[in-house]
Amino acid sequence: MEYVDYLSLYWFIIKILTIFSVVILFISGVDDFFVDMYYWVQRFFRWIRGKKEYPDITVDELIAYPERPLALMVPAWDEAVVIEKMLKNTLRTFQYDNLHIFVGTYPNDPATQEKVDNVTAIYSNVHKVVNKTPGPTTKADCLNNVIETIFEYERLKGIKFACFTYHDSEDIVHPLELKLANYVVGSGEKDLMQIPVVPLTRNPWNFNGTHYQDEFIETGFKDMIVRESISGYVPSSGVATSFSPKAIETLSRLNNGVVFNTKSLTEDYDIGYRLLKEGLNLAFVTYPIKVIKKVKNFWGKEEEREVIEYIVSKGYFPTKFQQAVRQKARWMVGIVFQGYRDIGWTKSLGLNYILYRDRKAIFTHPANLFAYIILANLVGLSLYYMLDDSSWHFPEFIPEGSWIWTLIAFNALFLGSRLFHRFYFVSKHYDLLQAFLSIPRLVWGNFVNMKALFAAFKRYHSAKEEKKEVKWDKTDHEFPDEDEIEIAKVA
Repeated sequence: MEYVDYLSLYWFIIKILTIFSVVILFISGVDDFFVDMYYWVQRFFRWIRGKKEYPDITVDELIAYPERPLALMVPAWDEAVVIEKMLKNTLRTFQYDNLHIFVGTYPNDPATQEKVDNVTAIYSNVHKVVNKTPGPTTKADCLNNVIETIFEYERLKGIKFACFTYHDSEDIVHPLELKLANYVVGSGEKDLMQIPVVPLTRNPWNFNGTHYQDEFIETGFKDMIVRESISGYVPSSGVATSFSPKAIETLSRLNNGVVFNTKSLTEDYDIGYRLLKEGLNLAFVTYPIKVIKKVKNFWGKEEEREVIEYIVSKGYFPTKFQQAVRQKARWMVGIVFQGYRDIGWTKSLGLNYILYRDRKAIFTHPANLFAYIILANLVGLSLYYMLDDSSWHFPEFIPEGSWIWTLIAFNALFLGSRLFHRFYFVSKHYDLLQAFLSIPRLVWGNFVNMKALFAAFKRYHSAKEEKKEVKWDKTDHEFPDEDEIEIAKVA
């Protein structure tokens, strides 16, 4: 073959990749655009009806609502760096007295046990649980040991917890979270409550960490609301999730005596589906409150101001590329691969649509990668033509007016919608600098997600070949010092 033949073959492959990418991104774009429009239509009709946020209760009523006994579960493998800070901050900030905290540790992790012992020596409502099996196991296994201890505690003390909430050892809790859980779940109205998770970062220019906050903000305040409306399926985020006793009993029955599914790296995702299938009531709650807190004005000067904030769970996420890839790979193993293995498809059109959205990453991430490769090739080809206009030209790569040209035009519109919504939600919950930076971070996040997908596939395939379950591959965590955490005053 001549040089030109190889070159022609190369561009033929690029053309095939172009068709694949354009079609996949068009299908995904239609899907995302539908969710965007659904959100705004739903929001418009809520405004017309004058419907407030759920639950329809004032903050004063929420605070005054009678407290029932609540259990907080915290799984902790290799968390000596953060666990003591987290527990003390939780006990310092939670506006809830009728609370017991159960911390799951491991027999081969004495450093974490020591930090928990420091807290149990001061607070009688904090209890250390030592896992039966040396770590690392899975988060679900750790939680099963914790909840078994809670059941024994109930028998010994003659009490009955009305709500079971879990958090990770790096979480910064909201002072009113348990008040909200007490009202929504403890009252028996709902069987599962999930509140938004908001990532924190110290440096807005660290794209590894900040792309999390962009994704979580848009997902938590748009996608999850649409998901609940369409399907009723509210997956737990793995933190800041509260369960009723009925939910705990149901999960135990479904899992042959254990509450959490130890075969999944994202047992939280599995939980929501199982409870929904059994007819239990799930709720994703975005509850706003007026608070007085320090904010920066236009000139960068701090001043106290009354603002609206939401009851959310906050925490620092990985700030290094490989850490972000590892964490997202774990999520993809649980949601995309294990989710398909354990859940499959259902008889509900709305639920299947939501499951498709969760799993489409297996096609869209490669399509994004190909799109970047194609763009680089087309830019390179254009530059080559500019430098040497006498060179041999290929036939027009994408003829104007062709069907693929039309799809590309639609994809451009869908991309515009993506950028607008990302900018809107980030600016609403952070600031304009973060909103502008969210645009390049969208591209960076695509690269993290692409590498994570390949890592997830390799990890899941290797475990399947070895006939082993994938182990708890957690990332390193950090927790701010006490003086870094601002506790806002309710207005």
